[in-house]
Amino acid sequence: MARDKTNMLWVDGVPPEQKERLQQLALKRFGKANASLMIRHLISESLTDDRGPEVKASDLAADSARFEMRLPRPVLEAIEHRAEIRLSTRNYYIGTLIYKDLGHAQFLGDEIEILRRSNYELAKLGTNLNQIAKAFNLLVIAGGGGKLPEIGKKIASLRTEIKAHTTKVLRVLEAKTVVLESAQAARARAKPLKKKSIAD
Repeated sequence: MARDKTNMLWVDGVPPEQKERLQQLALKRFGKANASLMIRHLISESLTDDRGPEVKASDLAADSARFEMRLPRPVLEAIEHRAEIRLSTRNYYIGTLIYKDLGHAQFLGDEIEILRRSNYELAKLGTNLNQIAKAFNLLVIAGGGGKLPEIGKKIASLRTEIKAHTTKVLRVLEAKTVVLESAQAARARAKPLKKKSIAD
């Protein structure tokens, strides 16, 4: 019996290795190495995947609400151990797993610490290079040189690259620490002001 081509979907641009991967997935899931079967399943799964309202990046800075959940004690102990290794609280560690699933991954404590420290060291290096470049320029001028030598140009170029890199890292940190920064700001606002005595 001839197939009804009006109900067929032709897909161009699929490399042989991807087709082979689709066949492997189909064999594992359905017992048949049929790439078309796997593609139909993926399309159907995608069309019926209703995840509800989309979470925007700005939503992460909104006021938080408390909720509770129960977990088996060994699981909770494992989470606490992993959170401690990652320099994070238990709640924040669990939260990062949820945010990642929502498409807005957040850095854990150890990642934040490493990036901030490396950025600080790079910024110090950039400042030192800036001082070296100024001193070098003064020596060139004092020596009667009218044109900056190649080494001076390379120092200036390296200084620019460091500045661009540290700025980029700061932007990434801002995006990946929204939840942490918002929680810290909320705690600071909630902290009662210390009453001053007349003697203060």
